[in-house]
Amino acid sequence: MRTLVVLALVLSVSVTASPAAAARVAVLLSSKVNEYEEALKGFREATPHQIVAVYDMEGDPERGRTYLAEIEAKVKPDLIFAVGIWALQVVASRPSSIPVVYAMVLNPPSVLGADAKNVTGASMNIPVEQPFRLFKQLGPHVKRIGVIYNSARTGYLVKRAQAVAREEGLELVTRPITSPKEVVAALESLQDGIDALWILPDETILSQAVIQQMLLFSYRRKIPVLGLSDRHAQMGAVFALSFASGLDIGRQAGELAHAILAGRAVADVPYTTARKVDLTVNLKAAQKLGLEIPLAILGRATTVIQ
Repeated sequence: MRTLVVLALVLSVSVTASPAAAARVAVLLSSKVNEYEEALKGFREATPHQIVAVYDMEGDPERGRTYLAEIEAKVKPDLIFAVGIWALQVVASRPSSIPVVYAMVLNPPSVLGADAKNVTGASMNIPVEQPFRLFKQLGPHVKRIGVIYNSARTGYLVKRAQAVAREEGLELVTRPITSPKEVVAALESLQDGIDALWILPDETILSQAVIQQMLLFSYRRKIPVLGLSDRHAQMGAVFALSFASGLDIGRQAGELAHAILAGRAVADVPYTTARKVDLTVNLKAAQKLGLEIPLAILGRATTVIQ
């Protein structure tokens, strides 16, 4: 009798778990670049669900829309995994009843908009708390952090950053712009009002010419710049914080997908930021500014430029 009860329990658990275990996933890949393929590898590692189809958009939105229609009509998966911003843009332009998880996207709220439903994922953004903790480690003289941004792209991020800055006892001094041509005037208006400059992941200010303008401003005013890539540090930013692993972002996306396929509503699964972050410190740039980098910062640096 005891054996029959145990067998019944096992069968019950198996039946309950089978829908999630048998879930089918279709992948919409923006293009076959290393970072996106690494994310797909991480996704596979993090979820037991079956990937039944992989579509490569090759960077073509029209191709992506055709593939998405085919996924919905023919593949009919339980979940769509969208890798890269082009794939997410295609998904956002054609709302689906199929849950979507994305990966390797900067500023997903600016792509999806406020009305997006049934979509979540793993962004490339770093946690907004980390820049302020880094600035605080520089010492009590760093109080006012300047940012230049386009509200349509990173307004959501600035709003969140303002709240975090207040919690950390710092002030975010903001200058909204709509075009790269407005950057010089925005910098001039910040001349005597900030102790550091933070480059946001905002396409409006990420051209090489604009970054060089911001770095020139930092040298003239003797204030440090925090960039968002190792390249920015190589160009002369004192610091850079960036996501460390496309593979791990893919794993994060896989974990979100697993939670959804196990029964959680997409609305209850918020998107994530990068949990592995690289810190690059440019000591040469710091010396030019007369800035001494605390050992606490150097101790956690992934890369130090001498």
